[in-house]
Amino acid sequence: MSKNDLLEEVKLFNNVWISSTVVMSLIFLIPIAGAHLMNHVEKKYLMKVPKKWLVSSITTLTLLFELSLTFLVSTRTGLSFIEAHFTVGFLLFIMVWFMQFNEFMGNQYANVDNQVFGDGKDIYRVSIFQFKVNPVSIGTFLYFAAAVLISVVAYY
Repeated sequence: MSKNDLLEEVKLFNNVWISSTVVMSLIFLIPIAGAHLMNHVEKKYLMKVPKKWLVSSITTLTLLFELSLTFLVSTRTGLSFIEAHFTVGFLLFIMVWFMQFNEFMGNQYANVDNQVFGDGKDIYRVSIFQFKVNPVSIGTFLYFAAAVLISVVAYY
C-alpha cells in the first residue's frame, strides 16, 4: 500500500466521520432545540390565548396541513385528488391512532417488566386503551371522515 493510497483512506475516513458527527448532532440537537423553543412559546404566548381559540386554531392548522399534503401527494403520484384525499386521510388517522396505541402498549410492557424483574408493583395504571382526543386527533378524524364521505359520494 502506497503512501497516497493511505492518505486517500484517511481523508475518506475523516469525511465520513465528520458527516456522521454532523448528522448525529442534528438528530439530537433539533429535538432539544425544538423542545426549548416550544416551552418558551408556550410560556410566553400560548398561556395568554383562550383555550377554545387555541384548540380551534390547532385543528384548523392540522386540516390545512393535511390538505396541502394531499395536494402534494396528488400532484407527485398522479393520483386523482379524491384518491389522494382518502389515502392521506386514512394513513394520517392510522398514524395518530398508532402513536397513541404504541404509548399505551409501552406502559403495559413497563408494568410486566417491573413485575418480573422489579419490585412487583405497577408503574402505570392498568387500563383499557382509549383514543385520546386532542386538537390534532380531532382534525385528523374530521379529515378522514370527510375523505370517506367524499369517496363514497364520488364513486357510488
